[in-house]
Amino acid sequence: MQKEKQKKRVMLDAHRGNSRYFPENTIPSFESAMRLEIDMIETDVHMTKDGELIVMHDDKVDRTTDGTGFIFDHTLAEIKELDAGSWKSDEFKGTRVPAFAEFLELARTRRDLTYIIEFKDYPAAQGDRAFACCDNAIAMIEQYGMGENVILNSFSGELLEYVEEKYRHKYRQEGYFPLSCMGDSFTKDPYSYLYSMCLFDKEKIVADKKYFDMIASKGIEPWVYYPNEDPEIYRLAVERGAVGLTANDPQKAHEILKELGVR
Repeated sequence: MQKEKQKKRVMLDAHRGNSRYFPENTIPSFESAMRLEIDMIETDVHMTKDGELIVMHDDKVDRTTDGTGFIFDHTLAEIKELDAGSWKSDEFKGTRVPAFAEFLELARTRRDLTYIIEFKDYPAAQGDRAFACCDNAIAMIEQYGMGENVILNSFSGELLEYVEEKYRHKYRQEGYFPLSCMGDSFTKDPYSYLYSMCLFDKEKIVADKKYFDMIASKGIEPWVYYPNEDPEIYRLAVERGAVGLTANDPQKAHEILKELGVR
C-alpha cells in the first residue's frame, strides 16, 4: 500500500533562479532553474527612476552589481550598464540586470511553471511609487498573458491588501507568518484572501506544527524557505505540513524531497 507521505507532492520553488550556482535574479540563473525538476521560480521587482521595472532583490545595486546606490535613483539605461555577474564569479562577468519584461519573455516559454513575483518597493518607504510599481507589474503580467501563472508576494501587508481590493481577488497572493512580518497596516484579515503563507519562527528553524495546521485550516497553503538545503530541516517541515518549499539549490532540494517521498 502506498504510504500516506507519498500521496502528496511538495511544490519546489527556485529562489531567484538557480541562485546557489548562478548570479541571482539574472537570465542565466532562471534558464538554469528551468532545466531542473522544479514547479516554481521566485523573483523580485523594483521600479527605476524613470518608471521602468527591473528584477533585483535588494533596494540598492551595491551587493549584486559593480554599481552603487538605490535603484530608484538610477534609470533603466544606467542599470543596464552594470555588471551583475562578476560578484558571483568571473565566469559570469558582463551578465546584465534583467528588465521585468525580459523575465516575462522567458517565463512565457514555460507556462507549465508558476512564477512568484515579489514586490520589493514598499509603501512605508516609497509611498505611491510602491503602488505604481505594483500596478505596472500587473499590467505587464497581463500583457504577456501570464496572470494565471503568477503568485504575487510581498512583505508589505498594505500592498497585498491593495492588490486584493483593487483587483478583486483575481490574483493568488502569498504572505508571511507571523503576520507581524508584513507590518501592521491591515484593515482586512489577510487570512481571508491569501493563497499561501511562508512560515518563519524567530525561536526555531522550523515553525511548530500547530502553526502549519492553523494556516492549513484556513484554506491557505503552508510554505517554507530555508537558506540551506538540510535533510533534517526538510524532514521536519514536510512532517509538519509544508506543501511548498523555496530553495537556493533547487536540484539538491529536489533530491532531498525525493528521498522523503514527496517528489
